[in-house]
Amino acid sequence: MTQDGNARAISFIHGLKLAAVPPEVVQRARICLLDLTGACLAGAGAKGARILLDFAMGQMNGAGEATIIRAGRKLPCAAASLVNGFIVNALDIDDGYRLVKGHPGAAVFPALLAAAEQAGATGKEFLEALIIGYEVAIRAGVILHAHYGFYHGSGAWGAVGAAAGVARLLGLSPAQTGHALGIAESYAPLIPEIRAVETPSMAPKDGIAWGAMVGMSAALLARRGYTGIPSLLGDGEINRDVFTLGEEYRMMDLYFKPYPCCRWAHPAIEGLKKIMNEAGLTRERIAGIRIRGFSEAVKLCRMVPTTMEEAEYNVLYPVAVTALYGEFTPQHLREEYFRNPEVGALMAVMEIVACPEIQERFPRQCLAEVEITTRDGRTVSSGLVAAKGDSENPLTDEELQNKFRLITRGIIDEGQVREILELVESFEEHKVSDLVLHLA
Repeated sequence: MTQDGNARAISFIHGLKLAAVPPEVVQRARICLLDLTGACLAGAGAKGARILLDFAMGQMNGAGEATIIRAGRKLPCAAASLVNGFIVNALDIDDGYRLVKGHPGAAVFPALLAAAEQAGATGKEFLEALIIGYEVAIRAGVILHAHYGFYHGSGAWGAVGAAAGVARLLGLSPAQTGHALGIAESYAPLIPEIRAVETPSMAPKDGIAWGAMVGMSAALLARRGYTGIPSLLGDGEINRDVFTLGEEYRMMDLYFKPYPCCRWAHPAIEGLKKIMNEAGLTRERIAGIRIRGFSEAVKLCRMVPTTMEEAEYNVLYPVAVTALYGEFTPQHLREEYFRNPEVGALMAVMEIVACPEIQERFPRQCLAEVEITTRDGRTVSSGLVAAKGDSENPLTDEELQNKFRLITRGIIDEGQVREILELVESFEEHKVSDLVLHLA
């Protein structure tokens, strides 16, 4: 008899116990929690977050169930998931999974945070739900892309993972959980991702905020008796990976981002840094830069940015900033850097072209090759370079802790940094409210 993929997923959602999860997966969940916490703290001041908060207060105000990050107020769980969903992805510095070309953590985390606060969850319960959310979201993404044959952003499939994790935290029955998965898929945003990266804006921002809100809402609706169709997790033709739930942990293949911009620009940044370090080049010696990449990266915005979103979803701007300043950090998403005439001048002598060899290896690998032409007529190549933070070129736990310190500098003090690092390292021994205190 053919197994039912939805039944298998529901069994995983209700049966996972942290004590039975491999230690390296639990540690990966802690690292994900730290990375997402840093992304939230760093992104809370984004203009789009303030607009969404104002919208939610006017249109979705109600019981103060869940904290809005760095806003000093609480809103209903669905509204908090929406606003915090924008915040966690505001700087585009959160984790991703290569085969779904998107961000599972950012779509899952805000809904789980709201549900956990409302339910008074322990850290152990939260880590269990976080692992569930990641594993279901990643598989839902692979299935959804195969079903539609069209690249949809993270909110389209992240909503299903969010619903799974929230269902666990809120204690839904197996039947209610099945409905929550179906409701989440039915109402999730289908994001036209390529059009979104060509003309960056606050909407859709990968659909993450709306996916988080839908996942949260789906679980709340299912708990009230609202019904949904069986989700695509039950599609026997394309859901083979559902049956590895609890046996293989896809979150071990996540990538983590060192730079606050689209992942597709990262290998070009690495290629530029490699050349400048090895050849001892300075900006003054650069006459031109040519990037060879995959077609999706070629579609990224190439104009001199005027907004944070245009800077993040840009392939030339982060490379130009790195050439000028030696790094690309959240501070370079400010208007003062957009207006720097040296940035515009360097972007004007840069180009990116599609390379069949690199395209063939995408999305399994995120590669680029950078060529710099010097003012004395030499051409220096990086060779093929991978984005840093993938499983084949990973960031260590220490590097990720240093990233947390970097992106939260000026937002929290060193004492709070140490407290959060210690809290996350033994999170299963604490309550979620202990973390919320640092996010409020």
